[in-house]
Amino acid sequence: MPLEKELAFYEQHKAELLKHYEGLYVLIKGNELIGAFTSEAEAYQAGVERFGTEPFLIKRVTKEEEVGLIPALSLGVLHARA
Repeated sequence: MPLEKELAFYEQHKAELLKHYEGLYVLIKGNELIGAFTSEAEAYQAGVERFGTEPFLIKRVTKEEEVGLIPALSLGVLHARA
């Protein structure tokens, strides 16, 4: 699964990340925290500059998991098929 290592790292270190970076966006590559940023765009730019087209994880540090919405799907403009 893509980003499996990065997601596992985030979960293993979530308590520590919450203490230091709650509300910020963290950039994770493999088993390493690369940095914390105030916006997703800043984290993305740093990831692209450092890793190019290699996959990396950007995740907002929050106590509760955020749910992403796809407006076109929920409004019926786009149709998902299983």
